[in-house]
Amino acid sequence: MFHLGAAVLATALAAALVAVQPWAGRRRYRRLVAAVATDPGARLRHYRRGIIGEWAISAVIVVIGLLAGRHVASIGLDAGDHLTSEILVVGEVAALLALSAVVFRLGGRGVRDALRRQAKGFLALLPRGRREQLAFAALATTAGICEEFIFRGFGLAYLRWLWPAAPRWAAIVIIAIAFGLAHLYQGARGILLTGLVGAYFTWLVLSTGSLWPAMAMHALVDLRVLALPDLGGPPPAGTSAAPKARPEADDEAWVAADGSQRPLVQPPNL
Repeated sequence: MFHLGAAVLATALAAALVAVQPWAGRRRYRRLVAAVATDPGARLRHYRRGIIGEWAISAVIVVIGLLAGRHVASIGLDAGDHLTSEILVVGEVAALLALSAVVFRLGGRGVRDALRRQAKGFLALLPRGRREQLAFAALATTAGICEEFIFRGFGLAYLRWLWPAAPRWAAIVIIAIAFGLAHLYQGARGILLTGLVGAYFTWLVLSTGSLWPAMAMHALVDLRVLALPDLGGPPPAGTSAAPKARPEADDEAWVAADGSQRPLVQPPNL
């Protein structure tokens, strides 16, 4: 069923996700990097704005669906056709993520130094202290739910509306590119890695007919950040340090001075 209002709103949202959100997100992250050294509440505000923004976009998608008279199944919000297999796949991925979290925690100084070197592109985003960890957990859960709803739910539905005969490979590539671009703030490597993760999630949604497994995996990937050791303190030997604003802000100052945008071994898909 065609509804002009739904079509216009969906097209405007799709254009904003591709042409506006990536650059706005990069500006927000750069402001965060500049603020964390002197503003203790900067990270919490960044998390809260991210949570509000993603749920607001999801609400717009709900309005589009209501205007178009779409059922929730049309966007993947049902159990799918292979529930047992979906549960098993999520369980296997959860086990692998848990194992990697143990390695992060117990891997020693070498693992920590490697993580610190590779986290320079978004180190300012990592939580410090109990309050920030709780807020980040809410942000990671929100990202798992809302970003799958936005990119694999709305994104695939909109692509099918524009290109009904789109082959599976084309849908996977297009959605992966859009998802990777949404993480522009992480730099070229972050775009590539999150794009590859997005390609897998898109394949999973197309294979199962459901968003729920991808939502669960996405949230688990982002929540794994909470298992990282403290990456603060001076950088590893051979890495230039920035002038210190204050001792507890060394890591953020180091990020700002470095200027590179290389993500963590597996960057959060936030």
